[in-house]
Amino acid sequence: MRTPKFTTERAMPWRVRRSNLVLSNRWARVRRDECELPDGHLIGDYYYWEGGDFAQVFAITAAEEIVLTRQYKHGVKEVVLELPAGLIEASDRKPLATAKRELREETGFTGGRWLPLGRFNVSSAKAATRSHSFLANGVARKHEQRADPKEVVDVTLVGKSELCELIAAGAIRDANSIATSFRAFQVLGWGL
Repeated sequence: MRTPKFTTERAMPWRVRRSNLVLSNRWARVRRDECELPDGHLIGDYYYWEGGDFAQVFAITAAEEIVLTRQYKHGVKEVVLELPAGLIEASDRKPLATAKRELREETGFTGGRWLPLGRFNVSSAKAATRSHSFLANGVARKHEQRADPKEVVDVTLVGKSELCELIAAGAIRDANSIATSFRAFQVLGWGL
């Protein structure tokens, strides 16, 4: 992989002078930091979210259909079309366990060959949360959905060209789903 060359190398980490947890519950932790920039300037009130990491799955059937979910997401107040995903629970030993559990619960699909696709920052400036993405190649629907009682999850299967059209048309706007799809296309050798 080619390492990019920059004309200057001035970007450096900030120094955290003080850090306070201002909100903490099951869903989110919000922190307020006082930071000193490399040039000595101070930022007194820098807030960011320490929400839990989650796993996301690019699941593909033997017929090369990609599994998508459609459900309401209150953060953006929209019904969202995306890849299956869910928060990593303390009981899950690794992100892969979460990915397999979420795929089964949300869609009823299981099996296949699993491969990690990487870890993505959700919002580098405002959140410490990361997405752990996986490819599940050769999945099949073998179970009924068992989504959380507060969730209504619709499942649909699309081909690779239809997935690209949905992204290009803005029907899929979830940045993590788009990044995970990009990586899956690379690994599968599908080109873009």
